[in-house]
Amino acid sequence: MSVRKRLATLAARMVLLAAATHVGLMNLPSARAQPPQGKSESAPKLELEVASVRPSGPLEAGATETMRMTGGPGTDDPERITYSRVPMRYLISTAYGVGLDQISGPEWVVTGQSPYGRYGDPRGAAPYDLSAKVPPGTTKEQLAQILQNVLAERFHLAFHHGTKEFSGYALVIGKEGSRLKASAGPISEAERALESPARTTPGGNTEVSRQLQRDGFPQLFPGRNMGGRYQEDEVRIRFRDYPLFDLAQQLSFALAARIVDKTGMTNKYDFTLKLELPQDAFMVGFGVISPLATPGQAWRGTTSPPATAQVDAVPIISAAMEKQLGLKLEATKIPMDVLVIDNIERVPTED
Repeated sequence: MSVRKRLATLAARMVLLAAATHVGLMNLPSARAQPPQGKSESAPKLELEVASVRPSGPLEAGATETMRMTGGPGTDDPERITYSRVPMRYLISTAYGVGLDQISGPEWVVTGQSPYGRYGDPRGAAPYDLSAKVPPGTTKEQLAQILQNVLAERFHLAFHHGTKEFSGYALVIGKEGSRLKASAGPISEAERALESPARTTPGGNTEVSRQLQRDGFPQLFPGRNMGGRYQEDEVRIRFRDYPLFDLAQQLSFALAARIVDKTGMTNKYDFTLKLELPQDAFMVGFGVISPLATPGQAWRGTTSPPATAQVDAVPIISAAMEKQLGLKLEATKIPMDVLVIDNIERVPTED
């Protein structure tokens, strides 16, 4: 069986991706933290308990470079974080809520891309292990501030802010106006059962499909606001109670390009989207049906340029959205904050 057929078979089996994270193991804080401007005598210092920070060391023979960031607020293990083989750029990105390409500094900091597929390769970066207890009740925003303190105290990080324009796209309303309607609210179990198409089994019993609804799009389980099906180069996605900001981030991930929501539409919406992609765009297909790791958080970017198939998919997706949703993508320049590192130590101070 050819590689292409194997991929098609895998895609055919992927009916609904409405859980888990965006192709990864990361649970990243969504804070947009800023460096402290002063200290209050009454405010306790935010810090980790029993924190261990050290260089990861060389890989064992035959091992593959794999980054893991687990635990912390919003996860199943909120009172402990365990980071393994995490490049410095990811630590800074997590602490300050900026994209990977919004960090400028020494080569050893900015070397190494995302650890997932063609989006990059962390080999060559200086990875670190961090393990620590997190104080009970710590929020994601507070954890980001704690990581800022770790970087300042253990690595002596100092930086200043700058502004840089990035090429990207704006999600805008099409010429004939938006076709979207405000959401009816999150899906319920009763509604899901009602919308599921029924079929008669060979034994004469009526069986309800848990895969597709009558309109041919994936059904959603309660608690899930999007799910997609990718089969034979056709993508069908259902969105429920979905904000357009998150749609822009969904497309950013799939296309490896910054996309900002410029529609001015701030409600949540129920809609479906059908895409017909070329055969070489399977990465786009799988990317666009994968749920966001952290809804409400801007895509973190990558320093790797998009693949040709991703660039070619932009007008295809834009045309489909304009026809079905009344939305489209327009090329634009996006000014972004950039962290310019003035000082950072490669070896952290001892635990």
